[in-house]
Amino acid sequence: MKVSLAMIVKNEEKSIGGCLDSVKDIVDEIVIVDTGSTDQTINTVERFPKVRVFHFQWCDDFALARNYSIEHATGDYILVLDADEFIVDGARNELEKVMSENAIGRILIDSHFKKGNQKHHSKAYVSRFFPKDIRYTGAIHEQLVSDKIKVNMNLNVKHDGYFETNKSKRNIPLLLKEAKRNPVDSYYLFQLGKELRISEQYKEAFRFLEKSYAITKRTVPYYAEIVVELIYSGKEFGEVKLFEIISHNEEILNYLSDFHFAKGMFYLEYCLKHPDKAGILMGEIEVSFLKCLTLENGKFTEYVRGTCSYLAAYNLGVYYEVIGSLSKAIEYYQLSAELGYLPAVERFGLLK
Repeated sequence: MKVSLAMIVKNEEKSIGGCLDSVKDIVDEIVIVDTGSTDQTINTVERFPKVRVFHFQWCDDFALARNYSIEHATGDYILVLDADEFIVDGARNELEKVMSENAIGRILIDSHFKKGNQKHHSKAYVSRFFPKDIRYTGAIHEQLVSDKIKVNMNLNVKHDGYFETNKSKRNIPLLLKEAKRNPVDSYYLFQLGKELRISEQYKEAFRFLEKSYAITKRTVPYYAEIVVELIYSGKEFGEVKLFEIISHNEEILNYLSDFHFAKGMFYLEYCLKHPDKAGILMGEIEVSFLKCLTLENGKFTEYVRGTCSYLAAYNLGVYYEVIGSLSKAIEYYQLSAELGYLPAVERFGLLK
């Protein structure tokens, strides 16, 4: 069976060459749909074999552009990548396996992003390999419309598009439009809240995330992410509703290191802003971060790398240093430092 790579691009001259280099040997055809590049993107892609270039008038709708690229592909199966993504692990036989099962393949995307002065990684499986007759829906954060079985593939991709880049200025207006058009669509409310949180509009973020949370069943794949985003948004302004939200999800999300890590950060922030409550909540900070570290030894889920290891250990170091337990602070700074976390290396060196 034939495999087509289908991409939509605009002004991607800096990254698209690396993307195509990483994938050119496992696909039979490369379909590039340009939405208005003014740089050297087209000249760059035309140097690669198997490339066919088409042009699309951008209309603020990612699904339409994606579907346009699929319609111009001649393969039996479609692989979708963005120009700022590149394959780091995986071979053609992974594609063949999914095609033989007539399934949708989910690739593992490792996204790099910067928070404060630190580089972080988040990982997620995303449906990106599918039969040609399937189409996308949604103007932004588009999704495949299909009931076919989805399988995780051993195809790993790195994504640098969010590193030192804020796409919220582009995404928020599109998401606001979708949320207005579909006011009870929990997915768009969630994505809008997430983008607002990234752009540091915390109260607005919490408002949309709370709406999404209220109408989303716990069986929905992104339910856990809504809860984590709610905690990160609400902690910035001491939202008291978080105590109830956390309590409700203690058992439901017990497996998720990001949930326990976000809890610890919320309790820490709340104690700093409300010293009169510190006597009651300080112990919860310790419990939350210790829970993250115990999860590492069993079955668990981690969205942001380090929440069950070096990030949790570092914040335990901070906690113990604040309460004056320097021997424990040194112990956990050292643990985090041994796992390669640079702020811990610095702090451990100072205290040691």
